[in-house]
Amino acid sequence: MSTETKLPTLPQETTEQLVALKGTSPEEFYATVVALRTQGWPLRAIGEPFGVSRTAVMGWEEKYDPRIELPEVPSLPEKPQVEKKKKEKYKLSEEECQNLKRLADLASTVRRYTYEGSPTRNAADELEALLIDYTNKGVTKADLARAAGVSDSSIKQRLRKYS
Repeated sequence: MSTETKLPTLPQETTEQLVALKGTSPEEFYATVVALRTQGWPLRAIGEPFGVSRTAVMGWEEKYDPRIELPEVPSLPEKPQVEKKKKEKYKLSEEECQNLKRLADLASTVRRYTYEGSPTRNAADELEALLIDYTNKGVTKADLARAAGVSDSSIKQRLRKYS
C-alpha cells in the first residue's frame, strides 16, 4: 500500500493561461502564481506544466509585485473522502477466556526439558495456536493477556515464536 498522494493537476484552461502569460506579461504571470498558491495549489502542481522545480515556483512568487491585484483562479479541489473500514474486533466469549486461562496455567510450567508428549507441553502448543488464531481475528495482545491472566510480554513472547 502506497502512502504517496496523487498530485492535483491544474485545469487545462489555467495551464494554458499561465503559459501564455509567462511569455507576454510576466507581472500578471507572477500574480497568477501567487493567486494559485493562496488558493492552496502545491508548488509542484504549478511548476509541472513548465517542467520546473518547486524552487523555481518559489522564485516566481518572490518576483510578485504586491501592487498588482491578484486574478481569479480556480480553488484547489477537495480530496475525496475515503471511508476507512474499521476492522471488527473479535470479542472473546466467557468460555474462550476460561479456556485461555486454563491453558496458560498449564503452559506456565513448561520448561526446556519438558518432554514432547506431556499434557503441559500439549497445553502450551494449543495455547500458542489459539493466540495466533485470536490475533488474526483482531483480538489485541492486551485483551488476550487479560483473558489468560498473564502479562502482555508473555503473550508477545509466545507469539514471537511464530512471526
